[in-house]
Amino acid sequence: MPNSTLSNLKMYSSVEQQHSSHYLPHCILKWRQGLLFVSLGQQTKQPYISAFETKQQLVECLKQSPVRLVGLHPNLGEATLKLWADACEQANKPVFLRGTIQKKFQKQGQLSIQPKQWMDSIAAFFLLLILSPIILATAILIYLYSPEPILPRQWYIGTGRKFFRLLKFPTTVANEDSRAILLIRWMCKYNVDKLPRLLNVLRGEISLMDSHPLTLSEAVRFDLKGQQQLSKFLGNCRSPDEIK
Repeated sequence: MPNSTLSNLKMYSSVEQQHSSHYLPHCILKWRQGLLFVSLGQQTKQPYISAFETKQQLVECLKQSPVRLVGLHPNLGEATLKLWADACEQANKPVFLRGTIQKKFQKQGQLSIQPKQWMDSIAAFFLLLILSPIILATAILIYLYSPEPILPRQWYIGTGRKFFRLLKFPTTVANEDSRAILLIRWMCKYNVDKLPRLLNVLRGEISLMDSHPLTLSEAVRFDLKGQQQLSKFLGNCRSPDEIK
């Protein structure tokens, strides 16, 4: 895989700010056919982006670049993965999780994944039609009785190892409001908190049977402790490494 140059990516680096709240470590870049691969690295002869003073600088770099897809390695760590994912979202660049996951499922999995996604999407559509009154009523109750956002915005890893925002109702409350606590207990008892994720299924981000999508912290932990566990979660999904 040929390495890129910063000029080719139309990216720039700024003076490193070690104490900035938006500090990004040195990131090694690899470039291939419009795909940008990012991993953690020290200052080497390979192209890298030095730390940015603000995340907005990274967003502007991505917007100006010809990059059409970004692959992030788990060794970046949870905080840096989140910063890059946020920046890619603002720059409208799809972002995926990289790694050393074995590719033994690559050939067999691709033939069955599309029909399964269609079946999941059709089932999710009809379930949303049936359950939409419950979802709407729950959203109204959360708005009235809970200080938490109706749909917290957290990053997860879904189909194709793509970063996505999992839609779910909050199940934590900062205060001791009895009405909010009763509402959360009711949602957890009947799994009402998970109903919004039907929209994620409809968009093809997760499978209907995914009971526990992979969080960023889990992705980092699995990369450090064992790729077999990560492969179990991600199954037959393709990575940016496998896209031709």
